[in-house]
Amino acid sequence: MIVIPAIDLREGRVVRLTQGDPARATEYEEDPVRVARRFEREGAQLVHVVDLDAALGDGSNRKAVEAVCSAIDIPVQVGGGLRTMEIVEDALAAGASRVVLGSAAVWSPGFVRQALERCGHRVVVAVDVRGDRAMARGWKEEGPPVEELLPQLDDAGAPRYLVTSIHVDGTMEGPDIELYRRLGRLTDRPLIASGGVGSMDDLRILTEAGVEAVVVGRALYEGRMSLQDAMAVASS
Repeated sequence: MIVIPAIDLREGRVVRLTQGDPARATEYEEDPVRVARRFEREGAQLVHVVDLDAALGDGSNRKAVEAVCSAIDIPVQVGGGLRTMEIVEDALAAGASRVVLGSAAVWSPGFVRQALERCGHRVVVAVDVRGDRAMARGWKEEGPPVEELLPQLDDAGAPRYLVTSIHVDGTMEGPDIELYRRLGRLTDRPLIASGGVGSMDDLRILTEAGVEAVVVGRALYEGRMSLQDAMAVASS
C-alpha cells in the first residue's frame, strides 16, 4: 500500500477541513511549495493536491497548484473543481500527473469515458460518500447511491477510485473500513482510501483491507505520525 500525503489549498494556503466543512478549517502552512518539498524529502512517491476553492465553487488555486507541480520531481495528483475537459486539460498543463474527477463523474459517468479518451489512465475517479450516497460539488449536493454509481463508472472505464468517507474525513478517528470492503465487492478496480486516518493501526487495517493506497493529511500535520514511519508500516 502506498501512503499519499495530502495538500489541501484554500486561498493559497495549506489547510484541512473537518468533514468537508469550510467553517471547520485549520490552517497549517502559508507556503504549499515548502510542504510539497518536505514530503518529497521524506520519500513520498506521490502527492495529492486539492483545490478546495475550486471544489466549493468560490475561487481557484491554479497558480499554487502549478507552483507545487513545478517545485518537485515526484508525481502530483490534482483534484478539486475539474468539471469540464478544458479545466482537466488545464490541470495537466499545469503539471499534474493525475487528475481526479469528482462531481463531473458523479453526474455524468460518460465524462469519465471522454476524459480517458483524452488523458488515458492519468484519470482517478473520486467517490465521496455520505451514508450510502455519492456527494458532489464540495460535498453539498447529494448524488446517486454508490451501489448504482460504481457499475456505471466501471462501464465507463474508470481505472481506479479515490474513496472518501465524509463522516470521518479530517477527524483522525479511524477510516471507514466497512465502506472499502463494501465497495471492494462492487468493483475490481483499485481503491485509494481517504479520510479518518489517525494512527499506525489505521494503516495496518487499511493494508489488510486490500486498498491500493491511502491519502493522509491531518495526522501528518499534527504529528500523529511521520511520513517515513507511515510508509514503513504501509509497505510491510
